[in-house]
Amino acid sequence: MRIGIGIGLQFNKSAGGNSAEALAWKARIEANSGTISQALLDIFDTNFFIPAKANGNILTELDRLNIYCGLVGFEIAARTNLIKSAHYVTPVSSPTFDANGYKSSGTSYLDLNYTPSTQAVKLTQTSASIFAVVKNPLYVGNVRTIGGGQASFVNLLALTRTATPDLNASLNGGGSLTNTNTTSSGNVFFAGQRNGTAIKSIINSNESSGTSTSVGLANVSAYELSININGSPITAFDTQSHLCSGHGSGSLDLQGLRVILNNLFTALGV
Repeated sequence: MRIGIGIGLQFNKSAGGNSAEALAWKARIEANSGTISQALLDIFDTNFFIPAKANGNILTELDRLNIYCGLVGFEIAARTNLIKSAHYVTPVSSPTFDANGYKSSGTSYLDLNYTPSTQAVKLTQTSASIFAVVKNPLYVGNVRTIGGGQASFVNLLALTRTATPDLNASLNGGGSLTNTNTTSSGNVFFAGQRNGTAIKSIINSNESSGTSTSVGLANVSAYELSININGSPITAFDTQSHLCSGHGSGSLDLQGLRVILNNLFTALGV
């Protein structure tokens, strides 16, 4: 009598060999007139899509996630949201794109084409996550990492590294919170998160907690390598490489996501 033995993870795979989530991302890349190699798609599938789906939270709590690193020769893939068709990233004034992702040349930045007040789904006024991974980050002046808001910083949803040094997480205009547990080497995960009045400023596994009341969502498109204040990028552009960034709900498992991203970066050699 022959006994059939199933192959692990095969239940996540389609007939084409990759998960449905990976194939959907590939289709979005092609719809944006880009391509991705099968070898790279396999790396993303094995090290991101399959474990993120198994987590049960990550893929369902994100509005957008872009992985910029490890995609030299496939820049359109780097600009294509891994979660859905919306929010295709636009480079402005020619930021540098290389194996480590995107970095500003001093005045260049990314328009994420994501306006929280009108386009956010998972992210809301009282439930929000914003994050970016930066290689060898500097803490000089006020380095505008990602985000945006109205004039005079009203309704600001953004992350800024300061010379204190610290990470300042501004969460929907109701106040900000700093984290002084800084690190300046390697691929550093920066995030801010809001659940109701509870807020966090996050650097890797270090989380500072506080409270504030949200006053509203930003009505301008989020920028990266700078922040958007009333339609214009603010100075102190980020000249360190950004490996990825994303926005999602306050329920997003940021630490679980961080572990998965680090495994992906290792597989990509960055």
